Amino acid sequence: MLPQLSWRDKLNTLVGYCLIKTGRLQHDIFTEQELNALIAPYFPFSEQLTVPIGEGHFSCLEGQLSMPVSSNRLTLQMLCAIEVKVMGTPIYKAHAAAGLSALPNYFPASASLHITDTRVDFIHLLNDHYSLVKDTQFIIDKLLPLPLSGLGSLLGQPLRSALSLVSAGSTDQALDYLKLYLQGSTQRILDYHKPKLAKALLAKLEERSLEYTMDDNHWREFLFARYGKRVDVEDQQLKFYFTEAP
Repeated sequence: MLPQLSWRDKLNTLVGYCLIKTGRLQHDIFTEQELNALIAPYFPFSEQLTVPIGEGHFSCLEGQLSMPVSSNRLTLQMLCAIEVKVMGTPIYKAHAAAGLSALPNYFPASASLHITDTRVDFIHLLNDHYSLVKDTQFIIDKLLPLPLSGLGSLLGQPLRSALSLVSAGSTDQALDYLKLYLQGSTQRILDYHKPKLAKALLAKLEERSLEYTMDDNHWREFLFARYGKRVDVEDQQLKFYFTEAP
């Protein structure tokens, strides 16, 4: 029985059924434009970024989905903003481009599309006016009541005691982290954060449903739920096949 479809959609379903049964319709397609319309409501979003001292977070401001011919994978490129604060003051800000990719996998028994083999392909620094790096002396001045000068002071007991209070006792990790700021390298600080950024991005995808069940209230999905066999990325399109793999 057909679901609650409009008369036009019911007619489309009937025509599609006849074309499938006669072998004249072998697949349906979703373009990059259609898929980007589906993911647009999920942006922007923000997540915490664990840092040895202070607090950090990153925001994925926008995302663009593509299907490169070179890989035949679903590829999501995102514009991310990263910020680290100590005692409420920003000490690091940067824009980065992050790229994730995955393979679509269709299960006819449950009429569901699963996203598998998800991975982070790259996280690249974007050099623009948003970038900000404060040196370590600025952090020291914020942490201690008396001004300190020189790198040698970093090894002093007073600083270690102060850092223990603001870094949950992880003094050595906090000191190593502060040393990154001595060179003022936005790239080096991003490199330090890359593993945690990648882990957080994958966790965010896991948090969201990586499985989609065909909707009977959409005539194209209604047809594929009953006669679909597999899904592949080909020619920069997501193709829903009504035939078995050759």
